[in-house]
Amino acid sequence: MNKKCDALLSKLQGELTKVENGQFSVLEILRSSLFLIQRALDELRTVVVKGFSSEQEEIDFFKVIKPKCYSQLIYVTERYGFENGKPVLVSEYSAYCKEQLNYFSLFFRQHEFLYQYYRLGAQEMDSVYFVRGADVGGVMGLGVPELDPAFATAGDYLFSTFMAYEKMQAFILAELQAPVALVGSDLMSKKGRKLRWTGEVTNLIELLYGLFETKQFNEGDVDISDMVDVFEQAFEVNLSNFYRRFTTIKRRKSISKTRFLDELRDTVAKRIDDADAYVPAWAK
Repeated sequence: MNKKCDALLSKLQGELTKVENGQFSVLEILRSSLFLIQRALDELRTVVVKGFSSEQEEIDFFKVIKPKCYSQLIYVTERYGFENGKPVLVSEYSAYCKEQLNYFSLFFRQHEFLYQYYRLGAQEMDSVYFVRGADVGGVMGLGVPELDPAFATAGDYLFSTFMAYEKMQAFILAELQAPVALVGSDLMSKKGRKLRWTGEVTNLIELLYGLFETKQFNEGDVDISDMVDVFEQAFEVNLSNFYRRFTTIKRRKSISKTRFLDELRDTVAKRIDDADAYVPAWAK
């Protein structure tokens, strides 16, 4: 059983890595990941249906194997909510991150007994927490949803959640320390003026893809989703679903699909022509 589960989890990790390396937005990556993880969980369910050879095998499954997969589902769900709720203003981002961190810390405190059991790698209560149908009394605490008795134990949900929340903590702490936090609405010109994108969002998407395809940043070694993140913060604009917006651009029924880039080219060309045609008064 363990070999089959290990192969399944290894396959899942490979698929998730492939999705993460694709040229998609963060939200699109997370949505695709949710599908892959849920499919893997469904495959793990078939293992449970066949039964276990011993109580220890059941404990190993619900304490170690299932949480490796289930924790990723919880993490991706939490990450999706985090990304969706991000404030546009950089000045609000730090407080937003700290609010999320406080939520995870509170959850750990609410389940302190089992959290310490998880962190210490304890085994004394395994037959209670990781065997289906075992009576755990009131040890589980608050915030535990109703679980499928055929595919869940009292402890596997919380162990999975602990793993996911610790991963979210690490991600958010890295976000708070990331250099990109310096980019955003706090940037000003030397004259003290802020810049906001007030044109059509689709126009900025055109510009972004133009810069991306011509490799203007980092000698082309950059993901377009990174460019989107920076532009969102720098110009206080929401570019969510940028990939879908680009698909709309591709489907335009007109002579030119790149209307904004064409307008940029024509406008700059006109300015150059006007400058060339200018004759100062003294030369007349």
